[in-house]
Amino acid sequence: MFFLCVKVFNTMKHLIIIALVIGACNNAPIAAEQSATDTSNTTASNHDNHQDMPAADLNVEKGQSVYFPNLTDGQEITLPYVVEFGVKGMEVEPAQMPSKGKGHHHLLIDQGAVTAGEMVPMGQEQNGYYHFGKGQTKDTLSLAKYPMLKKGTHKLRLQFANGLHQSYGPAMSTEVMITIK
Repeated sequence: MFFLCVKVFNTMKHLIIIALVIGACNNAPIAAEQSATDTSNTTASNHDNHQDMPAADLNVEKGQSVYFPNLTDGQEITLPYVVEFGVKGMEVEPAQMPSKGKGHHHLLIDQGAVTAGEMVPMGQEQNGYYHFGKGQTKDTLSLAKYPMLKKGTHKLRLQFANGLHQSYGPAMSTEVMITIK
């Protein structure tokens, strides 16, 4: 009986260790991102450790694109304004290990498209880079959250990236010029 108990204990110990290792590998990016954001925010912590990881399949197929469902180029808006993020031909999912045809949105203010395979800059909200790594499909534009959106004309860019924040490039990016009244 004693030997059976020891064998069961050792097996359980190994299963727990394996589960912890797998959990740490699968959840580290999300846990880091969640701890660096509030419940409504979008910013992610620094995922520099992902830069050493191989890029996932970043090919964009015909018909895949991103768009702003409720904004048109040249539109005038008043803050606060709820901006929506859309994607065609791919799936939105929280930041995690990359999956083919899946990713999440990034909102860039007065910035150009991020080259395919490059990481969308992290921790650069003051420069207009906002991450939606929890899989959000909308956000409220306000001066409190987006201080650079003062009255005048601004470029809003929607950039899609994989679970490691590696950009799908200009093919999965769109921009609209807006005027803040």
